[in-house]
Amino acid sequence: MERMKLLVFLVAIAMVLTLGSTAFAKKIKWRMGSTWTPAINLYHGDKEMIKYIKEMTDGNFEITWFPAGSLMKAFEWFDGCSKGVVEMAADWPSYWASKDPAFDFLGSFPFGFTNMDYVIWMYEFGGLEMMQELYGKYGMTYFSLGSTPAESGFRTTEKTGPIKTLADYKGKKMRTPSRATIWIMQQIGGAPIKMPGGEIYLAVERGTLDGAEFSSPGIDWEMGFAEITKYWSVPCWFQPASQIGVMVNLKAYNSLSKEYQAILRYACKAAALDAIAFYEGESGRAIEKFIAKGTEIVTLDDTSLKKLEDLAGEYCLIQAKKSKEYAKLLKSQMEYLKEYKDWRDMTGRFGQGSTPAYVDKVLAELKKMGY
Repeated sequence: MERMKLLVFLVAIAMVLTLGSTAFAKKIKWRMGSTWTPAINLYHGDKEMIKYIKEMTDGNFEITWFPAGSLMKAFEWFDGCSKGVVEMAADWPSYWASKDPAFDFLGSFPFGFTNMDYVIWMYEFGGLEMMQELYGKYGMTYFSLGSTPAESGFRTTEKTGPIKTLADYKGKKMRTPSRATIWIMQQIGGAPIKMPGGEIYLAVERGTLDGAEFSSPGIDWEMGFAEITKYWSVPCWFQPASQIGVMVNLKAYNSLSKEYQAILRYACKAAALDAIAFYEGESGRAIEKFIAKGTEIVTLDDTSLKKLEDLAGEYCLIQAKKSKEYAKLLKSQMEYLKEYKDWRDMTGRFGQGSTPAYVDKVLAELKKMGY
């Protein structure tokens, strides 16, 4: 009898080792809101992260994604996640500047971080921990799901005309959500308007807006902006990158096993890498599409850019006096930029990239060779 019990026990142990712990794992089902609609492919990192978590837990950790306008509106997800209505919510931190001005500095900043700057600052200079500390004040933690490249810049209608100088901004009703950009535009006589991304198309089409900006070229293309705008003003001085991520209700996160917490963290990192590559690739592919649709690309002059850069420096100091969190984040980012400056200057065009002069020649020769 004792031998039979021992045999049964050994068989049970063998089954656990053979099947793995996930075979007996508790099923976890979370809901994830998003500030993005299905028409805005900034959800790319969201979907990749959800997929990775499902794969790494053998389907035992399942996350259902809800776009903006489904369970709640885009700008309601912060409170929804904070209160535990949903366990997670994808965001762009600058949307929550009304909670604390510091959030506006985390999503993007005029003349500020590139997408690689965000990556370096978050993972090598303590930036992610500072972000998590800020979200922690509202009952959440936070993980990055990637950063877009430089945004497209303002797009205007044929009736509005192109933006080539500061004077061209005067009186123009332009959609932009960042408080920093809104303040700067007000200083130069613009009429900035804040609205969710999903409402931009109709507002421009109906003439409620003279123009708008939203994201990088690939995302703007998917939103149909080539159909409603004529001019594309570059460079995008106000958002050299947009850091996007996911808010996670802290109680829900702490309820996970250490294993599942690790899986969630690393799934976010993997999704962020995938998203950065996706947004960069789509940006390059979208330019030819816009031109083929008749979009005219115009360039803002250097004198205007210098004035805008000076205003950005003024604005961040104004906000630092209003918020201790803002001042802490500002100091951290400025220290990183100072530390990284020498390397950035030394590497120049060989650092974060340039297109060699020989590309066209090489492609032509390869074509002759049958490739």
